[in-house]
Amino acid sequence: MSDLIVREARDDDAGALATLVRSVAQGQPDGAVEAAGRPSLDRPASAFAERDGRLWLVTSGQEAVGALGVYRGARPEEFDLALIGLDREQRGLGLATALLAGADAFAAASGGSALGVWVDTRLTEAIDFLERQGFVKDPGVKGRHDGSDAVEVRFSRPIATGAVAGEEVSRPPSEARPDAAG
Repeated sequence: MSDLIVREARDDDAGALATLVRSVAQGQPDGAVEAAGRPSLDRPASAFAERDGRLWLVTSGQEAVGALGVYRGARPEEFDLALIGLDREQRGLGLATALLAGADAFAAASGGSALGVWVDTRLTEAIDFLERQGFVKDPGVKGRHDGSDAVEVRFSRPIATGAVAGEEVSRPPSEARPDAAG
């Protein structure tokens, strides 16, 4: 196995990112993982930057094995997560938690106070991960209106204190265990 490297995405990562999205979608309910409504996969770094955000990739050699993006939401103090995914073999290593810490730090440095994300209700592993990271389900649901039966729910939470203060984020022991999502 190659070393895992976390780095900012570039526009020339479009092909590797599309392959990652297809890989993550395998084994998930039809339509649960797709990029509709997300910043463009054609120019991923530029698309996130144009929305006052960033996209990070986890790479192993030339292959993208994980990603997490964050961009400014509808309210200036809120940031939304997007393109969250890890290859199944990379889960449980703490990578998703590390990527989320980077998103917290970026949002805090950009004047943000909260993170949010829309998640397909069928993605139970992702929902479990978000809840372990302190996200709380917001009221209501929405359909994607993309021809699928997908229903999404929004989760949000304040930016982690450690990201703002530059300290390690303290979590209850029940949330510190290795997890299936990362």
